[in-house]
Amino acid sequence: MAANLVRLRQERGLSTTRLASRLEELGNPIPATGITRIEKGQRRVDADDLVALADAFNVSPTTLLLPPTYGDDLVQLTREHEVTSRTAWRWAEGHQTAMDWDAHPTANSVDGDPAIPTEAYEREQEFAAQQTAYRALARPPAHRRVTEHQAVYLASQLMELLGDLVASTPSADQADLAVLAQTARHRYDQLGIELKMLRERLTRTDIGSSAPKDRPGGN
Repeated sequence: MAANLVRLRQERGLSTTRLASRLEELGNPIPATGITRIEKGQRRVDADDLVALADAFNVSPTTLLLPPTYGDDLVQLTREHEVTSRTAWRWAEGHQTAMDWDAHPTANSVDGDPAIPTEAYEREQEFAAQQTAYRALARPPAHRRVTEHQAVYLASQLMELLGDLVASTPSADQADLAVLAQTARHRYDQLGIELKMLRERLTRTDIGSSAPKDRPGGN
């Protein structure tokens, strides 16, 4: 939090006095000396302060809470719980549970999906259970109905796979990269089918609701 506050204030070109004035305008005053104490780790930040600071910087509260990295570096969510920064961001953004899952399995020759190694089966089951519990409460019901649609789910998986590919370095294992690329292509094909079905359903709905209506004064 302290490091992010310093970074964002510098990137926005704000002095502690100007930031204090902005917080005053937002109805959550923190004096310039208080901002300095936060940056030095000498003052705690409560939920109201966090939201006000995020509003003042025009960022998400998550931007203040997590490091500006997205990869395999570890983030300490609590004293006893560490995850990669990639998982931490996806958790905070409502995409997945705060549990790392990276099996890097070999390719399945039948359908192109990764084959889960036997030794990872129990961990996969645990991850799936945690993910189900997370999705049940992490978002409002209306939002959840959207995000749990098969097309949106596949698009989310495809985005994550593409993100892993883009973030890969030249020294990455070529077999792992091949599996990621193959799985991404498979998800892309599945997404195309889902989009076609969705379009057909919406077209049928449009046709059913486009019957001419009597207009006032019509014959």
